This record gives sequence, C-alpha cells and structure tokens, in this order.
Amino acid sequence: MRSNQRRGRARLAALVAVTGLALTGCTGDGADEAEQTTAAPTAQDRLDQAHDVLAGAGSVSLVMEGADLPEDQPAYVIGAIGSGTIEPPAFEGEITARLSGIQADVPTVAVDGRLYVQLPFTPGFTETDPADLGVPDPARLFSADEGLPALLPQTDGAEFGEQVRAGQDVLQEVTGTLPGELVADLLNTGDREADYDVTYGLVEESWEVRTVSITGPLYPPAESTYTLTLDDYGVPVEITAP
Repeated sequence: MRSNQRRGRARLAALVAVTGLALTGCTGDGADEAEQTTAAPTAQDRLDQAHDVLAGAGSVSLVMEGADLPEDQPAYVIGAIGSGTIEPPAFEGEITARLSGIQADVPTVAVDGRLYVQLPFTPGFTETDPADLGVPDPARLFSADEGLPALLPQTDGAEFGEQVRAGQDVLQEVTGTLPGELVADLLNTGDREADYDVTYGLVEESWEVRTVSITGPLYPPAESTYTLTLDDYGVPVEITAP
C-alpha cells in the first residue's frame, strides 16, 4: 500500500514539474509577444506615419516664412502663401521675393511643369523658369516623391522634441538632419555638401505635418531658416494655368 502511495506521489510530482515548465514556456513567449506589440512608436515611426498622411492628403494650404535671410543676395524668397495639390504637384498663391534688390509680392501659378508669375509693373502672367528668378519651383514642394513628403522618411537621427501648442492643436516636435542635396533640390538654394537641421511639428492623433522648419546655410555662408506651415488637408483645390 505504501509503495503504491509513493509511486502515486512520484507521478504527481512529475506531472506538476512538467506542467510548470510548460506554463513557464508559454508565459515567456506571451510576454515577449506582448512586449513587441505594445512597443512605443519611435520618432521615425511617427515621421513615416506623417509621410503617409501628407502624401495622401490630395491638397494642403501653405505659408512659408524666412528668417535671418542675407539682404546682399540678388534674389531670394522671403515668404509665400497659397494652396497646392499633391498629385499632380501644383501651386497657386503669392510669393514674396527680393528680385534685383526690389521686394515684391508676386502672384504665382505653378502647374503642369510650368511656372507663371505676374512680375511688378506687368499687366499679366509671364511663363518663366524658377532658375532664371533664383527661386524654388513652388509646385515641387507638394510632390510626394520630391517635395516635403519625401523629406520625412529621409530625415537622419530623428528624435522626439518638445510638445507645443499651435492654436487648438498639440504638436509633437521631431528633430533631425537633412542632407544638403535634398534641401538644395527642394528650395533651389543652399550648400549641397552641408547638413541642415530640421524640426517637424506633428499634430498628435492625426499625425498631420503642421510645421517644417529647416535651418542651415541656405544662402552660404549665412545660416538662415525657412519655416513652412501646412493646413487645410484635403480641402478641394483646382489649379489651372492662367
């Protein structure tokens, strides 16, 4: 009788040990899996989200402002305001620029790969080349492949910055650097060999890009800044040649 009891206890102990090992293995796998699925998004994850939102917006409004711009430059953009479409890339609005020493507000339309401007003291729009004026092609700013959306996934060293309020929105700042080639291609100015500091302001929850601030030798050797504010995502915009 005692022998049977001892064998029964032995079998029970073995069963408990096996069950404990199995539960331990399952618990470990589950914990690892839960840790993987609940990992907090990185700063680059948020930029990738913001890229998808902006590239798929269809249209946005734009305000561009320059700071610390060198007045000895013959031509540069001081600011801009208007609306643009993502596909096809197009812009309609007004660019404030300094051209040949004169500051002017220039009505501008960029569509179908062409740039039309109404220069001071002229009655209508003239087709021109951005390179001739020394200004960026404003339509390019909205291109999903070459414009502002394309900067987001190509930002180096993305890190979370501060949380700031902009009107009713709470913005999560993300900082990083951009290669000079990207900046020079986008803005038609700058040192292609330099790195530029960039700060994005992303609207929490929706992850819209609200602000983009780029600082560096935009007009070498001076350090200048362009800040772009994007809003009105998806509001219908129709842009045609004048």
